[in-house]
Formats: sequence, structure tokens, C-alpha cells
Amino acid sequence: MPKSLYLIKRGPRPEYHRAPFHPVIICDRKRVAEWEPGNTGDAAWVWEKMEWTDNGYGWLLCRWNGFDVDYGHVVHSITMPDRSVAGFWRDYESEYRVDTLITGATWWSDKPMPEWLLRHGVKYPADTFTQQRILDFIANDNCSGFGRAVPKWWPEGIEPECLSISDETNHGQASETKSS
Repeated sequence: MPKSLYLIKRGPRPEYHRAPFHPVIICDRKRVAEWEPGNTGDAAWVWEKMEWTDNGYGWLLCRWNGFDVDYGHVVHSITMPDRSVAGFWRDYESEYRVDTLITGATWWSDKPMPEWLLRHGVKYPADTFTQQRILDFIANDNCSGFGRAVPKWWPEGIEPECLSISDETNHGQASETKSS
């Protein structure tokens, strides 16, 4: 089992983006956590949790508003320019509090989700486009496209053209309701 979990709060949805958009994802691979936030201009936030359990270590802010955070030798809580607090997240006031971002986030992995994330409202990917995108990236075999077998614990995929895509609800995630 991987050692860390990563929570990624993506930046605003680009105008050209037409696929289902998941603004908050939780993944278990560092390679995914480095790729999915995009470049500095995408203004993403990334937190890392050093264990898969809901107790113990908090979430460490690793990327703030698109910029990587270097804590040096020792992690201390520091105040960022927007007055949010970096370091291990506990109960700090911030626009992007981890506890509010977890609810409605998308699980970006082919492994079963930890029970505590499920209880916090994290969801498996519901649309076929996202499911195949996750599997293609994880496979890393330069063969992309639909047709990869999905894990049995994922919901049956909804076709993207059947989704109502909205930035206003559920952290901007695509709604799972069929459009007329």
C-alpha cells in the first residue's frame, strides 16, 4: 500500500476545458500529485498526509496557490501572504480548509478508498471519461483510450455527454444527473 495520500485543490476551470471537471481530488501516488495540479499558473493547492489513517499526522501543505512550499529542515506553521497557515493542518482558519475540501472530492486511484475518506464524503469517479483517464495515467503504458477494465468497487460509469457540468455545486464537480 502506498505511504502517502495527496489532496489536490485544482485551480479555476480553464475556459477550454470541456471534459468532466473534478476540482478536488485525493490520490495515492506522488507522480499523480505532481502532474494533476498543473504548472504554477494553474494556482493549485496540494496537501500530503503521511499515512492512510484518520488519526495521527495532519495534512501538510506542499503547494500553495501554485507555488511549491519548502519548509527547510523543520516544518513549522507559517502564515502565507493570503493569511492562510501552512504546515500540518489542524484547525487553522483558511479559505481552503482540508476538512471542507474532502467532502465531495474524487478518489483518483484504482485502489479501494480508505473507509474514513468514504465516511467524509469522498466519491469514486462516476463518469467513464474520468475513470479511463485515471486508469490510463496509472498504467503509464502510452496506450490511452477507452476499454480498460475498471475496478469492481467503482460505480458504473456515466457517459460524459449525459452529465450536467457545473462549477457551482460540489466543488465544481460534474453532477451525476442526466441532462435532457
